[in-house]
Amino acid sequence: MKTLLPSLALVLVAFSQMPAAMAAGDGDVAVRLEASKVVAQAGGESLQPATAARPGDTVEYRATYTNRGKSVARNVEATLPIPAGTLVYLPATARPAAVLASLDGSRFAPVPLTRTVIRADGTKEPQAVPYAEYRYLRWPLGDLSPGASTTVRARMGMTNGEKQP
Repeated sequence: MKTLLPSLALVLVAFSQMPAAMAAGDGDVAVRLEASKVVAQAGGESLQPATAARPGDTVEYRATYTNRGKSVARNVEATLPIPAGTLVYLPATARPAAVLASLDGSRFAPVPLTRTVIRADGTKEPQAVPYAEYRYLRWPLGDLSPGASTTVRARMGMTNGEKQP
């Protein structure tokens, strides 16, 4: 049975290759990424180590952005990569809820993403993009004062590595 370790490693590698300060200006923004398995319990849920996650489980990613600089970090954007094939964004789990998504890491739009398809009769029709195709989530956080922190989070469904419908 497959565990989450390869998927978690992909997110951490992709995350580590992104600039530490996702901001314009003089701020020194540090990022801490945490992943936890979400476990339903009587009366609620708990977060446990993600290393125990298996296909079918839900994983919550939390990224905390802290301005360790002496000036305001302007236009901070928190970006979370989603590895293809093993994790799928679970809709309505992003916090803050005003999240953008991307299929390629370059063009971001509000969730849910749509695309235009051309039907057999030549007419164009908007169609929802499956969440399994999302590769990045992004939150525009605005300015971050010196010493201030903010956290974003989203939940992902762990798949078995097969292509999702």
